[in-house]
Amino acid sequence: MNLKNKKLLLTGASTGIGKAIAYSFLKKGAKVIVFGLHKPRYCSSFFKVDLRQRAQIISAISKIGKIDILINNAGVVFPAKIVETKDEIMEEMLDINFKSVFWMSKYAVPKINKSGCIINISSIRGLRGCQGVGVYSATKAAVINFTETLAQELADRKIRVNCIAPGFVKTAIWKKEYGVKADKVRKELEKYTLLKRSAAPEEIAHAAVFLCENEFMEASTLVIDGGIY
Repeated sequence: MNLKNKKLLLTGASTGIGKAIAYSFLKKGAKVIVFGLHKPRYCSSFFKVDLRQRAQIISAISKIGKIDILINNAGVVFPAKIVETKDEIMEEMLDINFKSVFWMSKYAVPKINKSGCIINISSIRGLRGCQGVGVYSATKAAVINFTETLAQELADRKIRVNCIAPGFVKTAIWKKEYGVKADKVRKELEKYTLLKRSAAPEEIAHAAVFLCENEFMEASTLVIDGGIY
């Protein structure tokens, strides 16, 4: 797919991976429509949407025209052991990490042009469970399974569906998770990657561009984790 003048609908683009994706696609000449709570620096148009609310998603999608690409990027993580996870925290991770992916896909599919594509942002934790982030890992595993099923269901329409599973990425989410300990925790985890570092958000954005441009990528989960072992 040549991205020039293509229309991308993207969730969660104000910081981190989403911000890098928006910028990368704009540089390619695409038009970037963003759904989220905060207007990002890089976009062509913005709709304030609480992705936990199905009605808001439906309303916003009804206001846009045809698109070529959907990228479900928005996500949250609240570290806690399973027995210590509060119900409201579990519900928020389910709502944003999985239900929003389901709703965005369900209601945006009729707007996607033939030969379009969908990319879902999962996580390495969706492939490997990890203590302390059990609910987060489960939601990201659901995204991977959902991706494979949706790819099968949309193949006849020539709409490709793929997934990205990043490892450790240097974004603001670390401070939200761990506060003042964020840098220390991240650097400790980086020891378990072959490259001994975190990814830059731009490296995940490059993968999103690749999945759009390579028209033989289908029903795949692209792992970008620096060789976690």
